[in-house]
Amino acid sequence: MDIEVTEIGHVAAPQRVGRRALLGAGVGGAALSLLPLMSGRASASTTTTPPGESTSTAAAAASTTAPPKRPTDADVALLDFAQQLELTARALYDKALAAKWPADQLVVVTTIREAHEAYAQSLSGLLGRKASGTASEALLRQFSTAWAGTPDKLLAAAYDFESAAVATYAEILGKLQGTDAAQLIASIQIAEARHGTALADLAGSSDVGELLVDTEAASLLGKG
Repeated sequence: MDIEVTEIGHVAAPQRVGRRALLGAGVGGAALSLLPLMSGRASASTTTTPPGESTSTAAAAASTTAPPKRPTDADVALLDFAQQLELTARALYDKALAAKWPADQLVVVTTIREAHEAYAQSLSGLLGRKASGTASEALLRQFSTAWAGTPDKLLAAAYDFESAAVATYAEILGKLQGTDAAQLIASIQIAEARHGTALADLAGSSDVGELLVDTEAASLLGKG
C-alpha cells in the first residue's frame, strides 16, 4: 500500500509513503517525514505582484506562518474519531480474549489489546475534556460478528481491523493541521502497521504481500 498526501501551498506535490517505510520508520522518523507536509499546509498564499510594483516589494509583503502545534477545531473532530477507533479496538480484543488461545498467541493478542488502550489514553491526553471517551457503536456493530469463533478466525478478523485502522490514519493524516496531532497519529499508525504483520505471522502466513498488508482495507473515517 502507498499513502498519498498532497501539500497545500504555492506548488502542490503529492508525496507517497509506502507501508514498508511505515514498518521501518520510528516515531521520530515519521514526525520528520511530516514536516514538509505540515509546513506546506500552513504557508500563506503568495501575493500576486500588481502591475507597476516591483517583485522585491511584493516579496516583502508575503509572509509564512508556522503550522500550529495544538489541534485545531477540525483536528479535534478527527482525533475524537481516532480515540473512538482505539476504544473500539480495545473492546473487540477484550471479546477475543475470551477465546481459548495457545499461550504464545495469548501474549501477543493481550499486548496488542493493551497497546490500543494506551493509544486511546494518549489521544485523551491531547484532547482533554473534548474527548468523548467511548467506543464507536457503529464500528462495534460492523466488526463484532467477525470477532467470534476459533483463534484462527479471530486472528483474521484482527488483521482486517488493523489494516482498516492503518488506512484510516492515513486519511486522517491527510487532513490534520496541528503538528502535535500529526506526530501522535503517525506514531499510532506505524504501530498498527506492525500489528498487522505480527497477526499475519501469528496466523502462520509466509506470504510477503500478506505480511506487509499490500492490499489495504478501506478507511473507516466517517463510518463511526
